[in-house]
Amino acid sequence: MENGGHLILTCRTGQKDKDGHFFEAEMAAPISALIGADHEFQDMLLADLEGLVKTENGAYPWKCWAEILTPYAGTETWATYDDQFYRGKSAVVHRRIGEGSVTFIGVNTIDGQMEREMVRKVYNQAGVPIGDLPAGVFVEWRDGLYVGVNYSGDPVVLPIPEQGKIILGENPLQPAQVMIWKE
Repeated sequence: MENGGHLILTCRTGQKDKDGHFFEAEMAAPISALIGADHEFQDMLLADLEGLVKTENGAYPWKCWAEILTPYAGTETWATYDDQFYRGKSAVVHRRIGEGSVTFIGVNTIDGQMEREMVRKVYNQAGVPIGDLPAGVFVEWRDGLYVGVNYSGDPVVLPIPEQGKIILGENPLQPAQVMIWKE
């Protein structure tokens, strides 16, 4: 990260070891120094209740999982809880390390939009272009190849550069189809 990498972690990270056992330490202690915050406690709400988490761009409902964070000096808070008895406590923290950063998203919102906002913020700060794909359409890069999968019900034109060469499939990518290409 010191050389420009950007790490994004989400809730429940660092709570168990490789064997699925809780650490004999404070919750998420193995990552506290990395994320620049302590994990005070976590909460889940009853099925008929919702909480709110607020960012600079809006408020988002959650109910399933929320980690309440206490950031260290120099760690930014990007989202806070907006109700319940932990109103104002940190839900998302961001810490710069050298040329890079670590962002910890400690809440699981109902529709995932807050999480998307946080990832976009990291990408924008890092100068990484963002591809806006429709819901259900995914593109992965592995071993020099791009793989596009369309789980939606509509054909989608994937943004392939002019010099790109389709190896399998075709563009537009039809529903329930796969396309592989390289640049």
